[in-house]
Amino acid sequence: VLLALCLLLVAELRTRYPDRSWNASPQPERQLSAARLPRAKDVRGPESPEDEAPDAEDEAPEAEDEAPDAGQSKENGTRSPTNASMPKPKRVVVQAPLPDRCALPKAEHVGGTNPIVIKGNFFYDSVTGKRFFSKGVAYNPRNIKFETQMKGNCTPGEPELHKLDYGEDPIQPSMKSLWMEALNSIANMGANTIRLYNIDPNISHADFMEEAAKLGLYVVVPLTRHDWGYLPAGMPSPSCYTAVIEGYGNVGTNVLTSAKLIAKEFSKYDNTLMFTVANEMTVADSKGWAAFPCVKALTRDIHRYQADCRASMRRVPLLYTDADMGSSLVARYLTCELENEDDAVDAFGLNVYSYCDEQYLDSKGKDNFRY
Repeated sequence: VLLALCLLLVAELRTRYPDRSWNASPQPERQLSAARLPRAKDVRGPESPEDEAPDAEDEAPEAEDEAPDAGQSKENGTRSPTNASMPKPKRVVVQAPLPDRCALPKAEHVGGTNPIVIKGNFFYDSVTGKRFFSKGVAYNPRNIKFETQMKGNCTPGEPELHKLDYGEDPIQPSMKSLWMEALNSIANMGANTIRLYNIDPNISHADFMEEAAKLGLYVVVPLTRHDWGYLPAGMPSPSCYTAVIEGYGNVGTNVLTSAKLIAKEFSKYDNTLMFTVANEMTVADSKGWAAFPCVKALTRDIHRYQADCRASMRRVPLLYTDADMGSSLVARYLTCELENEDDAVDAFGLNVYSYCDEQYLDSKGKDNFRY
């Protein structure tokens, strides 16, 4: 009778708790399935085939691990380390090394350039009489924000990258390895003009100008500078041309002296396209464009200097460049002859800004940027 009662009790327990083991041998502690552990990703480049789709193991956890009590162990009620409580390690993506850059072919030498003149509203070749269409880029390799924008280990290539101060001359002979490659690249892409932003008149630029001429490149040369020989946009007229600044001297005297030295050197090169008398004064002018009379004063004085030296100096056209949105009011003022024809600029230009997208994606959505 006692045995029969024991058997009935076991049968009742099996019916009520079918998921429990009633064998006499002890069971090992319940282990997490290997499929439930987050798999550590390999450190790979972005184009690894395994990146195309997630693993099936990551997508479909085993059903036996899905406890109805949100991760509570049935044996002792303690929290078990389920997938929900174990964060997946972050995947590290390493950019694959860029392929070696192919050397650009040597740009063809065209033999030289003819001086360009302005007739009406157009450029003409002074020798052939044909219309001249300028197409080019600005060359201003300052790298003044190199340390803040380039993070990590960045090794310069060939030629070595020079970090220039904002007021430094980028076409000086000591920078020849840098600008030789730049000129070759610019000529190879089909341009015929290059614009500069800061010139030191105490340095010879014969090497740069002669190499540019061989490649058929014309050059737009600035007459004002950043550190010495500048035209202050923030000073209203006439102070922007007559003020004496402590430790610097007379503004007008210094800018005119510097501009004359630059004009004297670059006027002898047939590929000097224009001289820039000022650039985007409206951006820095806090006095409501009150410095533009000083632009006209500098234009007048350089035109007169060119006229006085016409026996030995070519009359290179004078240019003012405005921001890309432009201003018809500024254009009319600077091209207007107020006192006489000398105070009107020969050309009015607009700076065209073009920026690349942050990502360079190909048709498959992959990062395709190289250089």
